Amino acid sequence: MDLFIHYNSLPEGKTLADVVGELNEVLDDHGAVCGGEDNRLDLDLEDENINPKYAQMAVKAYLQRSGFARDTLVEIGGMEIGIYE
Repeated sequence: MDLFIHYNSLPEGKTLADVVGELNEVLDDHGAVCGGEDNRLDLDLEDENINPKYAQMAVKAYLQRSGFARDTLVEIGGMEIGIYE
């Protein structure tokens, strides 16, 4: 299953490489950042047996802790959800 992060800017003091590495740590063996384009990161959730809500919650918690802006969205299954919702 794919999960997309739509953002307008990275948190102050973080590079894209920092964010990718940290997200890969958050997802551990259950997924990885697999690409993206301008202002979007694409994540592939590896284990289809795990409820994707757990990965979504872990990613949202990471984005909040890292200081991503309030307009950052997580998209999963075609639905976009604000990281502070």
